[in-house]
Amino acid sequence: MSGSQTFQRITRQTIDDHRQIHFYLDQVALTLQGIGSGTDLEPLRRLAAQIEGLKERLLEHHQAEEQGGLFQAILEAMPDCRVEVSRLTLQHDKIIEILEMARIHAQCGGPAEAEPLRTDLQGFLEMFRRHEQDEEQLLNLALRRERRAPAD
Repeated sequence: MSGSQTFQRITRQTIDDHRQIHFYLDQVALTLQGIGSGTDLEPLRRLAAQIEGLKERLLEHHQAEEQGGLFQAILEAMPDCRVEVSRLTLQHDKIIEILEMARIHAQCGGPAEAEPLRTDLQGFLEMFRRHEQDEEQLLNLALRRERRAPAD
């Protein structure tokens, strides 16, 4: 398989992964809307389970980006983007750390913690969506450069 075909395969897989991740994010956002200042702990526990599922999916996704060839393919197409790829890679660990802390709060917290957790997670979701957009923009730029590159 040529480098271009490999890059196209990696690109399709990454786009599919991002769609799945956005689905998880949408589910978390929906659950956050239902969390109030009441005494029912069930929405918090459901949120904890959703966060755990998202975290597990992201660990796989981050590994695929970092070691599965996507970031390497981007750097081969655009060596001048090393700082941006490094920034995105460093954010991966922070994202997982934030999710784990949120999961613990949702799993062990009481009703009084629901509103602050919701506020924090809504901010996190916005930040994470920007992270995903940055990755997609970098990927699209690499695709455009790859298409313009002369064939070997």
